[in-house]
Amino acid sequence: MDAQEVLHGMIALYASLHSYSDTGHVKTKIASSGVIHRRWFSTLYQRPSSFRFTFFSPHPHPQLGHIVTQHVVGFDGAEGYRVTKGPTDVEPLRSSTSLKLAIAGATGISSGAAHTISRLLLPQVEGMLLLDSVNPRFNDATEIDGAVCHSITAEFPRGGERELWIEKHTLLLRKVTSLRETSRSEEVRENICVNEVLERKLFAA
Repeated sequence: MDAQEVLHGMIALYASLHSYSDTGHVKTKIASSGVIHRRWFSTLYQRPSSFRFTFFSPHPHPQLGHIVTQHVVGFDGAEGYRVTKGPTDVEPLRSSTSLKLAIAGATGISSGAAHTISRLLLPQVEGMLLLDSVNPRFNDATEIDGAVCHSITAEFPRGGERELWIEKHTLLLRKVTSLRETSRSEEVRENICVNEVLERKLFAA
């Protein structure tokens, strides 16, 4: 397969999954200041549309990095929601919304991590799909946690590059590195499980 065919295969795989879960982190370095922002996240999905994405966002100033806000967006089977709990909040702030809007609102705050997998799993989520990348091409194969991965570099339609690490055996997406003029981000996904039964209560707001 060429690089484009690998991307097609990966997208078809995610569209066929009955369930998905992972944990991970994303690290973003701002080019102008050298400041590094980190986010930690977890994902849950059960077909057809139950979804929960949780992430923790430290304060953007390094000196205040111990101040962390928790965000949750998802769909519990009946309605979409967004929940935020800051370090001084006694109770989390909850609002009802569509899953599409909840993920759109969380994408920037999560350094893009809220969108990456939800776009592959959920047809109602909008935005650039990985197939929209331009001129995908193979780099040397590499390993992540002992799994041999395709390494594919492609260009953003509006500038910048993205490198994807996709397991050769399973076609699961393990890592995404995005390089733009203003920043470089690295999104890593671990503890991936697919097609296991997930309890409905896990998706509650």
